[in-house]
Amino acid sequence: MFDLKVTDFTKYPGPRYIYLGANSGEEFREQHLIKNLKSNPEIVVNLDGVLGYGSSFLEEIFGGVVRAMPAHPDTEHPNGEPIIKHDFITLEMINFIRDNLISNDDPSVIVEVEGYISRQTKKLEGN
Repeated sequence: MFDLKVTDFTKYPGPRYIYLGANSGEEFREQHLIKNLKSNPEIVVNLDGVLGYGSSFLEEIFGGVVRAMPAHPDTEHPNGEPIIKHDFITLEMINFIRDNLISNDDPSVIVEVEGYISRQTKKLEGN
């Protein structure tokens, strides 16, 4: 098991995409979450210690990691950029992340993230 703290990335979460600014959800997902999933299939994401989250930052990380699965039907971001697919990401990994989120500072963030994951897994399952 690997503990991934958002504060090791930033205390000031930024926008959804890298091209929109620093500390983006896309950067965290690709350079931290997915990079670590390659060698650690069980990741605990600790969301505590930051100065607030934008919904787009969180959706891009957690909805985005589901969209990065090859079986997910989405192939492009809303801006037309292709979604990078990672064939090693499994639903078991996603479920572990969802079931082990830490957010003691604001427990409602967990509910929000669970919703982003749920919406994308329903698409993955064809619902």
